[in-house]
Amino acid sequence: MKKRNIIAGMTIPMLVLVISCQGQDAKVAQETGAKPLSVVAQLGGAYNATEDLWENPDTAYEQFIRFDGEEFASFNRMRANGDLGPYGILDKSGKVVVQPNYFSITTKPRFGFFEVQDSLQQVGLVNTKGIEVVSPQYKSIFLDAEQMKIDSTIIKVAKDEKQGFIDYNGNVVVPLKYPSLEVVDKNRIMYMESPQHWGLMDYKGKILTAAVFTHTNIFVDGKVILQQADGQEYSVDVNGKIIKR
Repeated sequence: MKKRNIIAGMTIPMLVLVISCQGQDAKVAQETGAKPLSVVAQLGGAYNATEDLWENPDTAYEQFIRFDGEEFASFNRMRANGDLGPYGILDKSGKVVVQPNYFSITTKPRFGFFEVQDSLQQVGLVNTKGIEVVSPQYKSIFLDAEQMKIDSTIIKVAKDEKQGFIDYNGNVVVPLKYPSLEVVDKNRIMYMESPQHWGLMDYKGKILTAAVFTHTNIFVDGKVILQQADGQEYSVDVNGKIIKR
């Protein structure tokens, strides 16, 4: 994935009609020294297919915007002193997909999201319809392919050394309570209380087993094999029933 000045850990365009409130825009402008923020629907100029770039005559924005073989490109709003300012996303028709309000941004969406970051290195998500579904607020957002195979409706997030899960609308599904969480089946999560102390719970936080296992594993046909500190293996079902092997 191509990234520009982007984001540790997040392993996500704003429609031109959907933009942060004026107060937030003013804050971004003040922090970056950029020209006053306004909604921009389309950049002037034209796409240069030979060079794979957008040539933009408007000096309020970056003038040569390179796609490097991708569908989208990041571009900058210019600061008042002429330096590069906040980032946005552009397509090859010149349409502004994500408003240039962010300190860094990914140019290739994953699972329908661009990752965005503010000046405090907090991470948020903007979907491919251009809606900021998660304002920058998390330390990390994990768009993890292996987890998505198990449950593609939730996304792991981290903040203040705790992990939780949100849905695709940004709503918290599993509160940020434990230092580490792993989805192991639909509505089943392994939670870590401390290193090598894992237990099983559901999305509502109902504890199904105490944190007595040394590692995690995914469920297959409703069961998983886990080990406790004594080295003994145990079969655990989705309801938390533990049977010594």
